[in-house]
Amino acid sequence: MIAASGTGVIVGAKTPISHKQMKNQLNHWKSWVLVMLTMSSIGQADSSELSSPSFNRDIRPILASNCYSCHGPDSSSRKADLRLDTFAEATRDLGGYAAVIPGNPQSSEIIKRIQSQDHEEIMPPLETGMKVTPAQLAQLSLWIQNGAEYQTHWSFTPLQKPGLPTINMELWPKNGIDYFIGSELERIGLVPNPEADRYALARRLFLDITGLPPTFEEAEAFANENDPLAYEKLVDRLVDDPAYGENWAAMWLDLARYADSAGYGSDPLRTIWKYRDWVINAFNRNLPYDQFTLDQIAGDLVPNPTTDQLIATAFHRNTKTNTEGGTDDEEFRVEAVRDRVDTTVQVWMGLTMGCAKCHTHKYDPISIQEYYQFYDFFNHTQDEDKPDESPLLATPTDEQKAQIQDLDPLIESLRRKTSSIGDELKPDFAAWIDSVRAPEKNTSLDLSPWSAAGPFFAENFDKAHDQEFVKAGSIDLASPIQQADRSLTWKRMDDWIDGQIHTFEGDNSATYLYRSINSPTEIYQFVSLGSDDSIQVWINGRRIHNNKTSRGVAPDQDFVGLPLKKGINHLLLKISNGNGGYGFYFQLKEKNAPNDLVELIEKSPEELSAEDQKKIERFYLENTPVLQAERDELARLNGRKRAIQNSIVKTPVMRELDPEKFRSSHVLIKGNFLSPGEEVQADVPSAFHPLPADAPRNRLGVAYWLTDSRNPLTARVAVNRFWARIFGRGLVETEEDFGSQGKMPSHPALLDWLAYQFQNDLKWDMKRLVKLIVTSSTYRQSSVSSGEKLLQDPKNEWYSRMSRIRLGAEAVRDQALMVSGLLTPKQMGPSVFPPQPDGLWQAAFNGQRNWATSQGDDRYRRGIYTFLRRTAPYPSMATFDAPSREICTIRRIPTNTPLQAFVTMNDPAFVEMSQAFAARILKEGGAGIEDRLRFALQSALARPADKRQMDILRELLDSELKHYSDEPEEAGNILGGFKEWIPADVSTAEAAAWMIIANVILNLDGFLMKG
Repeated sequence: MIAASGTGVIVGAKTPISHKQMKNQLNHWKSWVLVMLTMSSIGQADSSELSSPSFNRDIRPILASNCYSCHGPDSSSRKADLRLDTFAEATRDLGGYAAVIPGNPQSSEIIKRIQSQDHEEIMPPLETGMKVTPAQLAQLSLWIQNGAEYQTHWSFTPLQKPGLPTINMELWPKNGIDYFIGSELERIGLVPNPEADRYALARRLFLDITGLPPTFEEAEAFANENDPLAYEKLVDRLVDDPAYGENWAAMWLDLARYADSAGYGSDPLRTIWKYRDWVINAFNRNLPYDQFTLDQIAGDLVPNPTTDQLIATAFHRNTKTNTEGGTDDEEFRVEAVRDRVDTTVQVWMGLTMGCAKCHTHKYDPISIQEYYQFYDFFNHTQDEDKPDESPLLATPTDEQKAQIQDLDPLIESLRRKTSSIGDELKPDFAAWIDSVRAPEKNTSLDLSPWSAAGPFFAENFDKAHDQEFVKAGSIDLASPIQQADRSLTWKRMDDWIDGQIHTFEGDNSATYLYRSINSPTEIYQFVSLGSDDSIQVWINGRRIHNNKTSRGVAPDQDFVGLPLKKGINHLLLKISNGNGGYGFYFQLKEKNAPNDLVELIEKSPEELSAEDQKKIERFYLENTPVLQAERDELARLNGRKRAIQNSIVKTPVMRELDPEKFRSSHVLIKGNFLSPGEEVQADVPSAFHPLPADAPRNRLGVAYWLTDSRNPLTARVAVNRFWARIFGRGLVETEEDFGSQGKMPSHPALLDWLAYQFQNDLKWDMKRLVKLIVTSSTYRQSSVSSGEKLLQDPKNEWYSRMSRIRLGAEAVRDQALMVSGLLTPKQMGPSVFPPQPDGLWQAAFNGQRNWATSQGDDRYRRGIYTFLRRTAPYPSMATFDAPSREICTIRRIPTNTPLQAFVTMNDPAFVEMSQAFAARILKEGGAGIEDRLRFALQSALARPADKRQMDILRELLDSELKHYSDEPEEAGNILGGFKEWIPADVSTAEAAAWMIIANVILNLDGFLMKG
């Protein structure tokens, strides 16, 4: 067959074919050539000369990406009843043929299908868009030829400690890490970089361990230190710095999906910062990773849990809740439980277990039944997607405890006095009984006509009820009342008759009603009230009734006693409405008790039950004027206690239901909470070790299972995560997936050595793990990269140098704050609101819509304390890849966009930092330009100033000084509120020019990068 050049026709073919068909045939021919060359070499070459494919390294990724979606673990999507993920199934006789025939690739159906030209038979099917490359086909063929050995997935194999490899670079290794890295570098023909200079090492260590840069003085002191142990001592000092916990907590808060709001559309605010503080403290006090795990998964289930352990369980209360109208609480409770399952397994074991919530996992050995068995561990907690976020843990301060302890005996004394009829009250009680049985006429009271003011409008019903539009103690019917741009006046309602319902209009509004009552004597006058919606009553400026309700107005809804003094009394009512029309009802009562109570009082004592007598006495005690002072004082003290209790921080925590209230767990068909299938009981996936024999079948058992020495993944995942934060990428790049779809580790033996060290030799000590990594020669390398290394190791997978990494979102902010002199060392406490562009919260949510910018020290705190609302996260940090934390974020994928430069040059917070840095340069940098430039560069970069940079900055300074001398108004504007920080002998134009210099330095690549 001869191809006619450029014609797209192959001579000898039965029919002409297209260029595309010809290309496909040529590719197929190339594949066969590669396969045949491979196959022929097997018989000619010695086996030691061949690179036999590894199933885990070479073959599994091919099958996983091309075959497992149709021929993997998930039976619901399996085609042709064929599995390729196990040896037994792949080699099973399918009726005279098999997908894989060990030793015989030519007869293996998998090879035939990959090579087929029949669109009905080719695999993967053309419509999937997937394709096995010729190189992959050659590897599959060679693997089958060599016996088609299957292996347990590398990450599922038991953890064992590998021995240290031997290397030729005898003087290079500082610890075991370097033997594994050095061995691979020697294998591929690369040599490690020399150690970075002392200034670079100091800055690298400070940023990696504390997230903050060193001062120039600290870096210089380290650079000039002759102590051979200086490096190790600096590491020890930094891991003991409180800033260590703040830095490493940010990593964990991504995993914990920590935020200050509940998520979904309305995204209401949530008070859970105590958990954030617990994480910081846990890192700082070096809580072992196994205990760190247990406290967060099941701290509430240990005997006599501490407050810290209960707060730790907020790890799983960071799930989103949806309390919008019309949502089903059970649906979102189920979603929260599934989020806990998915997050637990991905954070600790690096597996995408969430893929099995609707069907058996297509790639990893986790069935849908096993998913819901694991779900059962988490399905018995008290939280139910409720607006109050219960259960909550109150954590009063010592001061709050003392205040409540002082109030309690006073409250108890008054409660006893106002809850029983002692000897001193019996005469008055008897007189009241007589007044109910033979009431006096109240015609002697002189009531003025009603006057009305309103409606006063508010954002919603709650604010209409709560807002004080009129001062109750200073009613002046002749004076207008201001509300925003409206002026309202009191209107006399002469036609309103008591005992009738009177109505008015206004959604989300309030109307005030006033009248005077002239009483000839001091009496207690009862009135019948009705309202639509809520009603509040003041007599002589004192509120005596407050019923916040939603209802339609009707007579006799509330029965209230008015304590009238002799002479003129001032009665004020406030009726608040949600929507639709609203109104009120008012009627004096002749008898000093409600009708149902009158009926009881008119009976003889023998006819009354004990409960009836209690009802009569309770009403008297709650309404008699004799106890009014005590009731007022009791109400005041209770109000103070409630205010203190309301100010106590309450954190959502995990609490288990009582066993008799446990829920049943079912496989949810297609993940639908309305379609429960078979009932399941708590268990772990069968592909892994069972629960420890003595472990309970609850979340506590899960915590023990995760850190069990037989667990092959927890330690591997943890050390990989720490490695990734330090080097910019993990030994397993796909931190989120250690399963069959994830990448193989670049250094599998090193990963296992570190994991074994962490679990066994280091006893889960996180600080010692960090120290082990940063004291290695691998870490201390210079980041300078040669052309050869960039070609041979472009991503630095082999660690032939130290990676250059842009700082994380929090560190970008924190470093600029520190260098500018603004950073406050204040730690812990409620989240803060640093400056951000205006209007981002204006229309996005129900509830709080205003970003109340923090003042004082809170304005300049570290980024970890910045308030995070999930649907509108802090924009400058989001631009630097900080997640919204609506779900668990295993790793931040770094980006490089122009928006990042816009932030660091123009964001209000960063402009303020440039202004402050300029003020600091002018105050602390000396008198001359050279001294100030040197000070600025050294302060920012923590190394001696470079003359070339100083020359460039000098030119820029001269240019900007000329510009602002010509534009004095612009100079004043750019300095903002920091004009007052500028020394008196510095002109506005000069200060503005230095502000530009400061801004440029804070945007240098060397400032924003680590390495």
